[in-house]
Amino acid sequence: MKPSILIVDDEKTVRYSFKVMFEDEYRILTAEDGESALNVLETSYIGVDVVFLDINMPGMSGIEALKKIKVITKNIPVIIMTAYGYSDTAIEAMQQGAFDYLTKPLDGNELKEVIEKALASARLQKAVSYCDGTNKVSDPDKEETIVGKSKAILDVCKMVGQVADTDVSVLITGESGVGKELVARAIYNHSHRKGRPFMAVNCAALPEGVIECELFGCEKGAFTGADKRRLGRFEQCDKGTLFLDEIGDMSLATQAKVLRVLQDGSFERVGSNETIRTDVRVIAATNKNLLSEAKKGRFREDLIHRLNVFSILIPPLRERKEDIPSLSEYFLSRALKGIGKPIKGFSQDAINLLISHQWPGNVRELENVIKRAVVIAGGKILDAGDLIFDTETTEREPSDRVLDTGPSIKASHGLHQVIDGMFDMAVKTNNTPDMYHSIIADVEKRLIQKALRATKGNQLHASELLGISRVTLRKKIQDYNIISE
Repeated sequence: MKPSILIVDDEKTVRYSFKVMFEDEYRILTAEDGESALNVLETSYIGVDVVFLDINMPGMSGIEALKKIKVITKNIPVIIMTAYGYSDTAIEAMQQGAFDYLTKPLDGNELKEVIEKALASARLQKAVSYCDGTNKVSDPDKEETIVGKSKAILDVCKMVGQVADTDVSVLITGESGVGKELVARAIYNHSHRKGRPFMAVNCAALPEGVIECELFGCEKGAFTGADKRRLGRFEQCDKGTLFLDEIGDMSLATQAKVLRVLQDGSFERVGSNETIRTDVRVIAATNKNLLSEAKKGRFREDLIHRLNVFSILIPPLRERKEDIPSLSEYFLSRALKGIGKPIKGFSQDAINLLISHQWPGNVRELENVIKRAVVIAGGKILDAGDLIFDTETTEREPSDRVLDTGPSIKASHGLHQVIDGMFDMAVKTNNTPDMYHSIIADVEKRLIQKALRATKGNQLHASELLGISRVTLRKKIQDYNIISE
């Protein structure tokens, strides 16, 4: 079915021009004033994907109509049209949620580009999963889902929609754990390169000598241990998308080679003089200030300009706390898959505690907390006592200290009692030199045993619940001599 576009303008020639230019590609609906436009939006049985709205019309103004449209639906992109390019009007329109602001006369090519960007943004908005008033997650089974309903996360979605179907390089910035790779995959999934390779490389996890071979490949005999030709990610990812995570940790020598690929699409494998050409879209991410790193001589400024054609900043979780209930429900749905526990949701004390926490580990920390709570919980509702944070020493805001007045909202209250008892016993028996390691080991062993019981001995599911790798879990099982029940 063709996408539907609503043209709202009191000038008949403008409405007619849109039909002439675009009716072969889109379903064109028209309205001559704001009231008629609202009636179309409320009664159209097919729905409207994009709205073009004139700012100056008899009766209801374009800004007033825009406000009412946003009440009906926040997800339809609205493009404001005007013959007068007043900056204050443009600012007000964007503040009210306009997708773009165009001045007449309108250019056909420009209109086509804006329409496609708006449609891409609309598709992404529909894909965003968030909790409604009933706290039900719309798509908990989807692997790559952007979850949230805050203005900050919807702004990120809008930017993804604007840039996804282009080929420009994108730099995603934000603290560790905010979901930079998730946004990179959203860009890929809404691009024309979807269906071609998507590969992610963690630049911080690979030594300098390894990452060069990983990215560009190597010839047999190029170095000790190179017993065969190996294709690098740039070569494997031809016509696809390469995600360079933590690019701020990449060495200067490797940066120079990446810069060349971005400039002319060519490179050589390690140990070869043969020039290889590739067509790869690069999306990079970092939690560092690259301009500051460049001033310190640790990052190439020319590479920053190549990467930062379009930038997306993902705000930390503490700055968008209205997303925490939605995210918590989503992670709970994911954690319960394959477990069989009859957990239905969260108590209000648990939600209050989750919102009050400052989340230094961001969304990743929240996911780990929910996984651990699922392992620990014994009832059908997750309570504050089931929540164990990645760091219990994180300083809370004054409002948190006001809330933290009773055992009903203290994190892991029962666990605190256990640790207090173990501490007192160690002091009484004069077994204090190794107290720290002994208590930590005992708590860790009990947590792993609980996870294994909850997952009926499935080590893969247990490692996912605990937020650790399967290799780490196996080592802990051996270290603590844990026998699977």
